[in-house]
Amino acid sequence: MAEKEKLTKEQRKAAFEALMLEYQAPLLRYASRLLCNSHVAQDIVQNAFIKLFKKWTDELVPSPKLSSWLYRVTHNCAVDYLRKETRHKNLHSLFAEEIDPTVKPNRGEAFRISEEAAQAVNALHTLSTREQQLVILKIYEGKSYKEISEITELSVSNVGYILHHAMKKMAKELKSQ
Repeated sequence: MAEKEKLTKEQRKAAFEALMLEYQAPLLRYASRLLCNSHVAQDIVQNAFIKLFKKWTDELVPSPKLSSWLYRVTHNCAVDYLRKETRHKNLHSLFAEEIDPTVKPNRGEAFRISEEAAQAVNALHTLSTREQQLVILKIYEGKSYKEISEITELSVSNVGYILHHAMKKMAKELKSQ
């Protein structure tokens, strides 16, 4: 008998809300770093929780399996969004004037980051999307190679290989700045 049938509607709702409290902040951090847009990240994470509610058949309790599943769904939704946005940007660039990318908006003192942090972010953005995702999961989210492997559906050795080369690229970029 599936868990959906075992729990009352109120029990399932309470369990789901507890999971949201547990995983919402880390998933938002991860999606925000991938997308560089907190508003879109909120939509992506919301979609991941909707998919969880509709499709998850195991117990609604925090577990490594559930964590990996949520990160993978968030990851896949973010990648789909990035691909869609890339197609839109390419289409719009054919018909619209380019905005000068060297002019950055001034958002005030509260949004300033250190020069080193800005350089690290710039170096991160020189990597491919796949490399960025792995670096974010490892460095910012503190995930193990095994967890990253489960999230991205890459082998553990492939995760290590990609991360090794991504970190070398970032180091080279940082030295050249």
